[in-house]
Amino acid sequence: MERTRTSAWSVAGRRALAGAVLSLAVPLLAACGPDPAGSGGVVGHMSGTSDVAGLPGNPDIGGGGLAVIPIAAMDGPFWELTGAERVADPQAWVNLAPQLSEAQVVQMGGTVAPIEDDGDFRLIVPPGEHLVCYWSGDMPGDIGGTVWGCAAVELPTEGELKASWGEGGFHIGVAR
Repeated sequence: MERTRTSAWSVAGRRALAGAVLSLAVPLLAACGPDPAGSGGVVGHMSGTSDVAGLPGNPDIGGGGLAVIPIAAMDGPFWELTGAERVADPQAWVNLAPQLSEAQVVQMGGTVAPIEDDGDFRLIVPPGEHLVCYWSGDMPGDIGGTVWGCAAVELPTEGELKASWGEGGFHIGVAR
């Protein structure tokens, strides 16, 4: 009989312990979701494109990173810091290839975001118009050096972005 009580207590004790652990774990797991409330960022995915007939693009481009710079930098600081020849037409920025370091991005009031192996990234910047430049890389976090194109984009408060790079340059925008 004593054995039954011990066994019953063990089951009840385990249930209580499991309930307590679960009540602590659920808020932590919720905070790790795809876009937790208050994250201050937008998520995106980087893929490859191909302009060559019959050749598909790469669905995921991982590694490297994105430089996110306030668009006002294109009025002078970007060109001065990179030494690149000024290009007035924003449509032509998709093929810009200047040298750009993380320190220069920070100097212009910007930030950097790594692109994960699977092509996913998160930009944590205030909403508004920004210049986003793409650094190719073999590993996530390969940031700095020659960029492979830039694009002006109006970043939302929340949502999802779609970025691509290929023969037609670098493009980024809100996913529809």
